Amino acid sequence: MKKTFLLLLVLGLFLTGCSPEPAAPSYAFEDLSIQIPEDYINLSDESFAADLDFVFGLDPIGVNGLREKKATFEAYGLELDLEGYSKFLMMSNNVSSELVQTDGIWNFTYTADGFTYVVTLWETQEAFWMVQAYCPTENYAKAKKDMWNILSSITV
Repeated sequence: MKKTFLLLLVLGLFLTGCSPEPAAPSYAFEDLSIQIPEDYINLSDESFAADLDFVFGLDPIGVNGLREKKATFEAYGLELDLEGYSKFLMMSNNVSSELVQTDGIWNFTYTADGFTYVVTLWETQEAFWMVQAYCPTENYAKAKKDMWNILSSITV
């Protein structure tokens, strides 16, 4: 009797459309892929995004990524690892933060001009990736989980 009830319940949920939420679409950029929720707007072609590899947004969260070739740093005599790259980013952007690892993802967080940024760093054989999610600081407590869901979907 219990088995029949459970079978009918599962079948009823399936037929009424109560199924697990589908995975967000995956986008591939060079040697990195990321899942961005379907309702986010791709802003990569906007003029303000010219120096970035991708930009997506849905109020109040923005996500962008930048790929920097290791060869560019090597041409200036800089042999960087991921920690060195993080220091380079923080120094060139006048950011005071600490590189930490959260669930296996190297990142740092900082606040500037009323926004909170979660910056994740990735390394491939040929490049470094900086992918950040950001939102107005007053929305960060509510947006943090959604930001990390996107950032943790990254694969290199």
